[in-house]
Amino acid sequence: MTIDPTTASALNELLRELASELDLHYDDNAFRAIEPTIEAMKRAAKLVTEAGYTAPDSYRHIVRRFERNVNPNR
Repeated sequence: MTIDPTTASALNELLRELASELDLHYDDNAFRAIEPTIEAMKRAAKLVTEAGYTAPDSYRHIVRRFERNVNPNR
């Protein structure tokens, strides 16, 4: 799928803002509750990266934090 730079920028802005809010407002032990949100973010980030853009650092951080807390043995 191709997306234009404006769409990629908008998706990245949403990913950045949402990731920052999740990082600020959720403790590690509450991360299971945001699994649907993380999965939706992963789908959006996949669109961005498959189109040749880079997902924001804040997005990658929150996904790592989520995985570390929800799937510690992976």
